Amino acid sequence: MAFFSPYFATRRWLRIGLPVAGAAAGVVFSIALTIAGKIVGGAPPATLQNYAINAAWFGGLAAIVSPTVSWSALRRVPLWRTVVEPLALAVAGCGIAAITGSAILFLILPPVALVGDLFRLSRAYPQDPLDALATPVNPGILTDHTSKP
Repeated sequence: MAFFSPYFATRRWLRIGLPVAGAAAGVVFSIALTIAGKIVGGAPPATLQNYAINAAWFGGLAAIVSPTVSWSALRRVPLWRTVVEPLALAVAGCGIAAITGSAILFLILPPVALVGDLFRLSRAYPQDPLDALATPVNPGILTDHTSKP
């Protein structure tokens, strides 16, 4: 059974790990967003139901979007960086908006920080579209083993 070979173990972990990590990041982001939104809006503190509803929506959305973005745009980026860095900057954007109390910053900073960091990561780890074609299956075939004077 090829599915249980060690080669496929990494793929299985990625298929499970990326959605789980994305969902966890979405839950953390929803908590920060809920707190900052209540502060900026001058509303009473959030109830447990507010947190649960927001966590369910953002966790579910991030569980779908995170693997999609990781596989399509951030293929070369280390997986922990695809989750931790955008999350940290988005939460920092929530914090800045909460500290300033600005509704405009609350609407702009978290998504701009998130997307901006994803763009930065894609530029820091560029993809080479010809990578699959440039690496031969058996590199020894294309190597000239004769010594040249």
